[in-house]
Amino acid sequence: MSHAPLHWHLMLLLGLIMCGIFVYVFVAPYQKLKSAVAVQDWPTGGAALGRIRQLIGINLTLGLATIAVASLGRLI
Repeated sequence: MSHAPLHWHLMLLLGLIMCGIFVYVFVAPYQKLKSAVAVQDWPTGGAALGRIRQLIGINLTLGLATIAVASLGRLI
C-alpha cells in the first residue's frame, strides 16, 4: 500500500469519511426524524431534517472533491 499514489490514498480517505457521515445520518438524525414524524412533532422533525440536509451537503461536497482528486490525480 505504501507504493500506491497519493491520490489513491486521498480518494480512500474521502470515501471513508463519506461512509462515516452516511452511517451517522442513518443512526442519529434519521432515527430522530422517524420518531418525530411518528408522534407528529413537526418542529423536532424539521430540525432533524435540517441537520440531515447539512450533512448530505457535506457529503456532496466531499464526493465532488473525490471526483476532482480522481481526475487530477497525477497532478497532485
